[in-house]
Amino acid sequence: MIKKNEVRINVPSSLENLSLIRALVKTYLDLHKVDNKDVFQLLSVVDELATNVVEHGYQYKPGNMIIEIQKSNDIIKLIVEDNGLGFNETNISKDEGGMGLFLARAIADDFKIEKKINGTIFKVEKKIREGK
Repeated sequence: MIKKNEVRINVPSSLENLSLIRALVKTYLDLHKVDNKDVFQLLSVVDELATNVVEHGYQYKPGNMIIEIQKSNDIIKLIVEDNGLGFNETNISKDEGGMGLFLARAIADDFKIEKKINGTIFKVEKKIREGK
């Protein structure tokens, strides 16, 4: 069930769609008057997570990812979900993709990775400031 102030899209997993996802999230954050610094940080997080889905979840093969974003008071909730290979926590070096998740964790106030039978759900919460 979609909640008030929530946007949810199902997008084919491809590098070409990363700019679409970024534009959707930026438009949502701008409409909700989120501070520019927080917008930049959240866009960095969604870029990292969506890129991980393309590269690691589906290994550049066809698949879908679900992006959800919701503002609740001064918290932005962001979910990036896939039905790919699933998260492998042994990938901790930058060459294997660990650095992007490290940065996403550092930016977020709350960061969770949930494994599914097929795929992964990344859940991010960030306290934001209001901008113009």
